[in-house]
Amino acid sequence: MAHLAASKQKCISSQAFHMARHSFDAHQFGVDLNKGELIDQMCEEFNSCYRGQWTVDELLLHPQEALQFCNDVRRKHGYFDLPDDIILRSIMQRRKNPDA
Repeated sequence: MAHLAASKQKCISSQAFHMARHSFDAHQFGVDLNKGELIDQMCEEFNSCYRGQWTVDELLLHPQEALQFCNDVRRKHGYFDLPDDIILRSIMQRRKNPDA
């Protein structure tokens, strides 16, 4: 029973973590931009690398390439604390909601 309770708590904690990632503040990752500016910048980086070649969905099907893209973005802009999921989520979010 204790195992089930611990597992349920872990699931709830994981859900809270992922839900919080949707409404991130770029400053918490050492980025001196607001969320919209960061999303714009990540989309520009993606487009300059993959326009006409891959969609973000295709990039995600190639995890090593996605990791390399994230590492390149971090190095280029000095965003060493910016997690992969924020970089990739930013691009996906814009694709799903172009007016955001």
